[in-house]
Amino acid sequence: MSRHLLVLLLTPALVAAQTAPPAPPLPSDAKFPSGYKQQLFDDPALPLNPKRTIDKNSSLGRRMARAWYMTGRYRMAKGDLKGGLAAFQQAVKHDGSQVAIYRDMLQVALRLNQVDDAVGYARKAVSLNPDDYQLLRWLSRQMIRQQKLAEAIQLMEQARKSKSIDQKSAIYVSVMRDLGLMYVGTGKQKAAAECFGVVFDSLQKPRSYNLDERTRRALLADPNTSYERMGQVFLAAGLTDRAVQAFRAAAKNGQGNPATLGYNLAQVFHETKRFDEALVELEKYFAKKQSSKGRSAYELLGRILEGLDKSQELIGRLEKMVGQDPENPVLQIFLADQYVAADRLDQATALYEKGVAKAKPRDREAGYWGLAVLHRRKARAAALLEALGQAVDVRGDLKRLDKELKAVAADKGLGKQVLDEAVRQAKDNQAKAAFSRRFVAARLAVQSKDKMQAVTLLKWGLASQKSVMAVKDRLLLDQFRRHIDDLARTLMVDENYTSASGLLRSAADDKTLGVFKAQFLFQLSQSYEFDGKTEEALATIGEARQTSNHPLLHYQEAWIYYHAHQWKKAVPLFEQVIKQFPKETSVVRRCQFSLSNIYVQQGDIRKGELVLEKVFSEDPENPSVNNDLGYLYADQGKKLKQAEQMIRRALKAEPENSAYQDSMGWVLFKLGRYKAALEFLEKSSAGRDGADATILEHLGDCLDKLKQADKAVEAWKQALKLAREDKRPDAKLIKRIEQKLKDAAKSSKKTS
Repeated sequence: MSRHLLVLLLTPALVAAQTAPPAPPLPSDAKFPSGYKQQLFDDPALPLNPKRTIDKNSSLGRRMARAWYMTGRYRMAKGDLKGGLAAFQQAVKHDGSQVAIYRDMLQVALRLNQVDDAVGYARKAVSLNPDDYQLLRWLSRQMIRQQKLAEAIQLMEQARKSKSIDQKSAIYVSVMRDLGLMYVGTGKQKAAAECFGVVFDSLQKPRSYNLDERTRRALLADPNTSYERMGQVFLAAGLTDRAVQAFRAAAKNGQGNPATLGYNLAQVFHETKRFDEALVELEKYFAKKQSSKGRSAYELLGRILEGLDKSQELIGRLEKMVGQDPENPVLQIFLADQYVAADRLDQATALYEKGVAKAKPRDREAGYWGLAVLHRRKARAAALLEALGQAVDVRGDLKRLDKELKAVAADKGLGKQVLDEAVRQAKDNQAKAAFSRRFVAARLAVQSKDKMQAVTLLKWGLASQKSVMAVKDRLLLDQFRRHIDDLARTLMVDENYTSASGLLRSAADDKTLGVFKAQFLFQLSQSYEFDGKTEEALATIGEARQTSNHPLLHYQEAWIYYHAHQWKKAVPLFEQVIKQFPKETSVVRRCQFSLSNIYVQQGDIRKGELVLEKVFSEDPENPSVNNDLGYLYADQGKKLKQAEQMIRRALKAEPENSAYQDSMGWVLFKLGRYKAALEFLEKSSAGRDGADATILEHLGDCLDKLKQADKAVEAWKQALKLAREDKRPDAKLIKRIEQKLKDAAKSSKKTS
């Protein structure tokens, strides 16, 4: 649903519904009918029945509730809002069946700006009285604020069906108006048309709905409930007769230019395939040289002519209209589009230039997209890049941009020319180049998977003066940030840490992306550490912690020491994070897994197990702990059946995880099921993360057991090579593999 619609729903024309509905007045004491309650909590006044028993507990509860309720009203009268709310809360503890108390609590919570609590009180009141349409409407609007549109509709439907609402009243019209707008926002045109049908009828017959003239004028003045807008909704729902009624009512009541009736009726006739009548009505619109419907009128003409099998007449008709209306830029741009489609590119160029020069900013977008297509067809790289940037700058239409970029990339020669042109401009440091043009160039490079050009062009975008005022600018900036994030990750996977670090440093220093500074610095610290630059990594994470106190930034400092194998510094930091952020479960888990691995690396396997066993007791379905603890058990040759079950649980959650496949292979190996083990170990070694010394060592061990000596030696050799090339080689692992290769060589000599 659009943000515009949300605003409309939150500021309805008929009822000021931002405040909660008032509590119902206490009944007058002028009459005392049977069953009447003189005060809140009183027992109904029933005829004396000497045999009726008294429920002392119930009576006591009501008396206590009455006392607390009156205390709350007294405190409220003294201006003690918090005290009053506290008293009301005590009242409902003793008797929670009184709607009026929850209404009072709602009012106080709103005055205290405790909106979530107010919503809770309203829900309770509605559960006690499902026909309270006032509260249902208020709750519905709160759900819209929380972007829970489905629940908002459900609540408004409940209000609509309330037994206490008069379906021939102005309030009912208001409910149907709001509900209709919600259905429009969700694309449910038939449901919207049903709701707007009530609104339309009330405007036609206001006395039947007790609709006063002021309210009627307010409805008609609202663009969302104008006759013309309702006609569009009726038409979309296929209610053509009612659409015609609404459009004629719009013309009669002077809503908009009377000439637009021709356009509206042409739409109806087109939908009912009465193309000749549609053309007659649309020509009435064109005869008045109208432009209020913008491009849509010319598009409708094209569809009508297509229905008449006269599409070949479109350009001629448009040329005639341009001659009669030479100052209409929207018409000029639309005709230029038809010239491009007909491959009359030179004629199109002149018309685009005229149209764009005269058009209002919002109407220029179509001209820029048209120019982009034209320049693409003529392979004009610089002009194409500029036109795409100008088009995106109007509204930030990324779907249309991606469609055009796909077409550019399909022509490899042109795609290269555009990227080369963008890189040339970036190197020339064209300060005047708009951010939108730089964004387009960077996005093309990212989508073309040209990583180095993408780095250059993203940095070019970072160097621009960027606006953050408009929605489209925020959209572009968010996409731009995502490109930086994704590319940096890809570069780190490729171990191109220098490029990743340079890009992330520029991003972290960009003021417009300042809200993401800590995130960029977090990634930058990873890049430095993976590159073996531990001091730079620590300095970077320290810088990040000056901008944010996020738990992950505290964890990251410990992780840097962990990755650098500086165990003594890492352990107390991990323990400190666990102590400082005990409720941040995901961060605590990271610390626990890291601590366990440190203890295992230090040779204290039992201590590592104890950490994981604690995690397992708290979170037995966690795939990581099932894998890690299962692997530890398997590696020691203990609890093998349990280890197998745990690892299978992890694999079920992530069947393509190379580490989990290796663990499964290893536990099966330990169980002596070598053929089954080989299947998992081969999958693991062939996976994305299979280039791992330990995985290949396990594969070699399994092949050796299966008497495939040559393949085993080959796997061990690959494992040894990777182990030696590691930035922080594991001496124990290297020594173990070397010994296996020596033993294999001796065995081979004996055999020969």
